[in-house]
Amino acid sequence: MKLCGLDFETANSCNGSICAVGAALLEDGVVLERREYLVKPHKSLDWMSKFCRDVHGISYEDLRESPEFSEVWQSVKQLLISADCVVIHNAPFDLRHLHNVLSLYHLPSVSFDYVCSLQLCRHHFLESHSHSLNCMAERFGIIFQHHDALEDAETCAKIASQLEIPENFICRFEYLQNA
Repeated sequence: MKLCGLDFETANSCNGSICAVGAALLEDGVVLERREYLVKPHKSLDWMSKFCRDVHGISYEDLRESPEFSEVWQSVKQLLISADCVVIHNAPFDLRHLHNVLSLYHLPSVSFDYVCSLQLCRHHFLESHSHSLNCMAERFGIIFQHHDALEDAETCAKIASQLEIPENFICRFEYLQNA
């Protein structure tokens, strides 16, 4: 099964303030392609909160010469739609930001199947004290840099590739332009 891990880091608490994108395409647990971009947030959201900077370490200055989301979306979208399923740890967070940034830039409609690896881990590891990405990665012996968009994306896809994904855990993301 082809899985594509997806992760965003955000500049601030505003929906759509994506400042980093990571996507990793895996087939049977083996990485086929990886894409990572620093992204200058949309002009309406172009500021960095101290809280977010402290979490991911990306500064406002790091983004000044970066492309905007609309410039990297085609490349990321290619990986997403080439997968059988997109894997996102805490999917509601990332998908809310994706929906908003697609709307901000008036980008074309897109849809794909996805699974939330947080929910998947909660299902498989009821006894675990935490289902955070770093705790689950430790459980699987995966060493990674947490809150790095590409490493988070690859890690959640690697975890999901080692678990049974119940059919009823697969959801559909649909963004309709002008919706």
